[in-house]
Amino acid sequence: MEQDQDITTMKTRALGRGAAPPVPEPIAPAYPSHDLPTGSHSMSALRHPSQGEGSEPMGIPPGTHSFGPAASGYGADTRDSAPEADASLFAGGIPMDPFSGDPFPGRMVGNCKILEKINEGGSALIYRAHNLTFGLDRVIKILKPALAEDEDNFDRFKQEAQLTARLDHPNILRVFDTGEIGKQFFIEMEYVEGQSLRSYLVSHIRVREADILGLASQIAGALEYAHNVQIKTAEGDLIRGILHRDIKPENIMITGSGAVKLMDFGAAKPMSVNTRTMQGTVVGTPHYMSPEQINGDPLDARSDFFSLGVLLYEMCTGRRPFEADNLASLLWKIDACKFDRVRKLRSAISPLTEELIEKLLSKSPEYRPATAAEIQESLQVSLRAFRVWGSGGTARIPFSFKRAYPTIALVSSLIALGLSGYTFWRGWRFMNGFSASPQLHSYFTSLLGKAMEAEMSKDYAAALATYELVPAPDKGGDRQVYLEAQLRSAAIFFRHKDQLTKARSILEQLRREYDDPAIDAYLGQLYFGQALYMEAKERLEAFLGSAKTTVLRNSSYFNPHDFQKDALYAYANALDGQYTFIEQKPELLDAAMLAWDRFGRFSDCVGDPDDKRCRFMEKRVDELAKLRKK
Repeated sequence: MEQDQDITTMKTRALGRGAAPPVPEPIAPAYPSHDLPTGSHSMSALRHPSQGEGSEPMGIPPGTHSFGPAASGYGADTRDSAPEADASLFAGGIPMDPFSGDPFPGRMVGNCKILEKINEGGSALIYRAHNLTFGLDRVIKILKPALAEDEDNFDRFKQEAQLTARLDHPNILRVFDTGEIGKQFFIEMEYVEGQSLRSYLVSHIRVREADILGLASQIAGALEYAHNVQIKTAEGDLIRGILHRDIKPENIMITGSGAVKLMDFGAAKPMSVNTRTMQGTVVGTPHYMSPEQINGDPLDARSDFFSLGVLLYEMCTGRRPFEADNLASLLWKIDACKFDRVRKLRSAISPLTEELIEKLLSKSPEYRPATAAEIQESLQVSLRAFRVWGSGGTARIPFSFKRAYPTIALVSSLIALGLSGYTFWRGWRFMNGFSASPQLHSYFTSLLGKAMEAEMSKDYAAALATYELVPAPDKGGDRQVYLEAQLRSAAIFFRHKDQLTKARSILEQLRREYDDPAIDAYLGQLYFGQALYMEAKERLEAFLGSAKTTVLRNSSYFNPHDFQKDALYAYANALDGQYTFIEQKPELLDAAMLAWDRFGRFSDCVGDPDDKRCRFMEKRVDELAKLRKK
């Protein structure tokens, strides 16, 4: 299915998502369907009515004057030498008898006498005309009468004229005059003998790479001018740059001398004026749109560069990078930005040309060239490289990360391999006794000491970070120092960070590898905090019944009395919780009361009446005693 037609209101949020893909209406080609010999006719900027739909006027108020040599009235000539335009032809904005044939040939529009119709687009009629004032042939573009009554179409047509009338570049089709007769608006443009790039591609099965680069350089030159032109509007606003938004073969003329003329700025948009396309709509021709254009995202010059990349790809390979049987599938392919490499389809294309095209077709605008001048420079480098390609000559090629990527990847892999080998060698040395050296033991001990100092000053984040630096024994660390660091980390996690799961993971891993009573003490307190009363009781009984010394006693920061007191308090609570919430058995009640009594005697609650845990103990003992009496 041919997808070259323009689209105007395409909801980007519904691209193939559950709805049947939209079926675009076929329109007339940009040039007559019958074969035109090169140079037989001039072609103007033909537009489907959808091009530019949704774009508001760009800060240039509709003028009541023309912008060409005949600048009096709406394109009418006041000199006696030229007949006046026939305003009666446009009475009410519609030809008086539209069924009697084409009424325009032979009529005057502005200073031009219309000679013949050469094409018809979706929104305009295109005629060859003769400017009687200067004796030169021109192209007259007239908005279709049926669309003249539509204010949006009328404003867009006038907007195109007023913008392009201010552009002056050898690679952009010139506009000499604009005007209005009745309710009809016309544009008088440069007459160029040649053919469209589309016709050129049809007649040239395979275009030489040098010609492709030459044509692309001229198009890039036109874009560089358009993107940087400064136009002052009638309201005094300054427009800095114009975005074309519809770069495609049908909008590019090639003259007999090989010069390029970029035309049809009907979808154009100023880059510095806030005139956004209607929300939910996009403007352009589907095959040549950028991903951000089909998604309705904000556009800049790099959107035109993506369209240029599609154009170059088509010139090099004879096909477009994104093809599909329906519009919805096409838009998905463009958004995914997946395509066959140029040299896979045409191996004779030089690598630099392929690299430039792939850069232009990058999905993300940030990876495309930033300016048209940068594209121009790349094209000149590609052209120089092409001229020496296969000739044995030498071309100066700028550095490219993409070309150097295989070499960089190989060097990086070798460096990574060397570092891995070095790390393995160091680990092997540690595993074979070096970790037991007095120097290393002293270092690990000092590291542990710094972490404990941070912990005592309540800088728990710094303490945890320093404890983490103490290496495990299998990585060359000291076994006892590592155990103490892990125990202290677990205590910080469940006491001060409220990260019970993290602390439990550390302690249960330690319990599988070490036999230290502090592991059971901390696990019992943690289980109690998670209301696992039976598990807490089991771990705390293991701690209280152990005769082993914990590694924590090696530190001067360790207080064995407070450590024992914490364990007894958790043990009494575990038994109390088991009786209260799990099994109301007399023997459990008795065990709980005994545990509370043991805690009270060890903590000297009589001598410390302000201890909150002692007050809680007294409360629970009274409550349990009442339950025993019942």
